[in-house]
Amino acid sequence: MSSTQKYEVLVDSFISKLKRRQITGSYNVATATCRLLMRVISSSRWSSTEEFINLIRGVGCKLIDAQPREFATGNIVRRVLAIIRDEVSEDSITQSANNAPYNTSMFQLLSTTHTTKPQGTQATKQPNQDLRSVVIQGIRELIDEIASVHENIELMTVDLIHENEVLLTPTPGSQTVLNFLLKASLKRKFTVLITECYPNDINECHSFAKKLAEMNIETVIIPDSTVFAVMSRVGKVLIGARSVFANGGCVTAAGVATVCECAKEHRTPVFAVAGLYKFSPTYPFDRDSLIEVGNSGKVLPYEDSDLVGKCEVTNPLFDYVVPEHIDIYITNIGGFSPNFIYRIVLDNYKAEDVQLG
Repeated sequence: MSSTQKYEVLVDSFISKLKRRQITGSYNVATATCRLLMRVISSSRWSSTEEFINLIRGVGCKLIDAQPREFATGNIVRRVLAIIRDEVSEDSITQSANNAPYNTSMFQLLSTTHTTKPQGTQATKQPNQDLRSVVIQGIRELIDEIASVHENIELMTVDLIHENEVLLTPTPGSQTVLNFLLKASLKRKFTVLITECYPNDINECHSFAKKLAEMNIETVIIPDSTVFAVMSRVGKVLIGARSVFANGGCVTAAGVATVCECAKEHRTPVFAVAGLYKFSPTYPFDRDSLIEVGNSGKVLPYEDSDLVGKCEVTNPLFDYVVPEHIDIYITNIGGFSPNFIYRIVLDNYKAEDVQLG
């Protein structure tokens, strides 16, 4: 089997898992995408850096087309492309510096014979093998960064959560929020209100509450409809995010946008917890395309045929939260205002790779 056929088989297999939902969740998708790109880079062949970049961009387009709402795949591909471009630019600067003529003393400035730096036996052009190993090492560091996201976020728990405070979280499916609360419970005593997230995340809600209760955290599950009534007693709202966009908005679980509206009305601060790998350089121009619709039978059972035929029922799985309703993003590199997200994006992505297609 040729190298091209080998990495195409890897990509097709990964795409099949994405479409069948065998890989779900931003953390799992991001880690799996990193490992896929490592295998693709190891098995592929190219003759120039442009061909190498186009290869990775082509793989990224296939992954995004396979599951457009798994935003972590596109983010990881863009981060890897940024690693490649940084390495290529550093190498070109080094080559130009090595090839530039220089004088060893002030007296030689007046000399008619110019001496240049002797060229060694090392080739001026970086071999493909060196670039391959550097990029693979960069992807390994990216995997380590993703794996340590929870640990770095947990370091800020003591500064953000106060003693005997009431917290509200409408995203019980977020592992990052769960670890954040569990770590905070070691040094703070507080109460957590969890919305039941009917009808999609009820099981996750009860599992979330059970894990908190096992750590002796006072936990209460409330219906989604009572959020506005209890918001006056809530000190902070903690939400998890599936993807954070360059404008400061984010896509998260269904129902969170309503909770953030209530928090804004009561002047309650909203903290969004997200790792750096969830930050995307794209803008949410078409917000309707970001929202995935699930099984409407969970809202209104098909047994109620009389009602089903007389009304339109939708079951959105995600919500888009505007940046004006979020106060702080808590990330593994610190806390930032939504207005500062574009700066973080510029530091980690290249403008050439915002649109992969």
